[in-house]
Amino acid sequence: MNKILWILFNTVALIIDHPFGPLDKIYPALILIAVTFVIVAPRPPIGVSLNMPLFRLISRVFPLFLLSFLIVPVASAQKSVVHCYEPDRAVIQPRMMEDCKGQVVTEAEARRLKAKLRSDRIKRAMKPKSERHRGPRGHGTGFFVTDNGMVVTNNHVIASCKTVIWIDTTDGQEGTATVVGTDEPNDLALLKTTLKAPATAIFRTPVNIGRGGEISVIGYGTHKLAPIRPKLVPGKFKGPNRAGTRLQMDIAVRPGNSGGPVLDASGHVIGVVYAQLNTPAVYKKQGELILDRGFAISNPVALRFLQKHNVSYRHTTKSEPLSREKLFKEAKPFIARVSCPR
Repeated sequence: MNKILWILFNTVALIIDHPFGPLDKIYPALILIAVTFVIVAPRPPIGVSLNMPLFRLISRVFPLFLLSFLIVPVASAQKSVVHCYEPDRAVIQPRMMEDCKGQVVTEAEARRLKAKLRSDRIKRAMKPKSERHRGPRGHGTGFFVTDNGMVVTNNHVIASCKTVIWIDTTDGQEGTATVVGTDEPNDLALLKTTLKAPATAIFRTPVNIGRGGEISVIGYGTHKLAPIRPKLVPGKFKGPNRAGTRLQMDIAVRPGNSGGPVLDASGHVIGVVYAQLNTPAVYKKQGELILDRGFAISNPVALRFLQKHNVSYRHTTKSEPLSREKLFKEAKPFIARVSCPR
């Protein structure tokens, strides 16, 4: 009994010394208290009856009370967010532990690695310009549809590329691409890169969005200057044409958005941007001023194109609306900048 009380005393002292200490020290301490109390509790102090309701209640409930503090944190720790480092992509992102496909690193290691990656990007930016950065260039947007680097874009984005097509990802990778196939009537092109896709788009099937539904386009739309990073532009869905091959949108599509995805409120692809309304021409012809009208190739057309080239794409029927910030965060990794010398 004296040894048991000695263990109990030292265990309590450990918790007092480390009230917010490491879990690997506190949890064993609490377990020792619970086990010790279970052993000691059936032997009440002198003068205390075992049948006293209060004593019976304490002896049964107190160990469970302590153990409850262990079960809840341990269960939540199994689903904790960790710093996930993926060396192949050179990125560090917060992930659920079970979703981390790379290495789990400590917070200190994550800070060190982020500083190194940032330094490497600055060094690359300071290097003399290569041939790809000289002379006039045309650019558009594309998006990854497979992990092994297949990218969808518009045919008119790459039709004038005579020598080389460059692909830049949002996580800093850059490389060249070859044309796997094109569909000129539907303005689609499929490219193969040597890059590992940071993420892949998910197509929504079927697209059952009502008129006025929330949508977005994400890409490298030009506003006077070509952007360095993709931008998300919100808009409203107007509906498909009679054939179901094209979509109309009330959204500010700009040159450079061509080939990028149209997203529903969940961040799933519902079409591929290919044009904007020529406002001056429409006004001159019809006398009607229509602003910010965009057009996209519908999913059925795009998916038939991928199936023709044996591309296994991701798709879903689910739709869970996201905030604009989270939608952009989810969609940005599968966006790519497509460019070539002109």
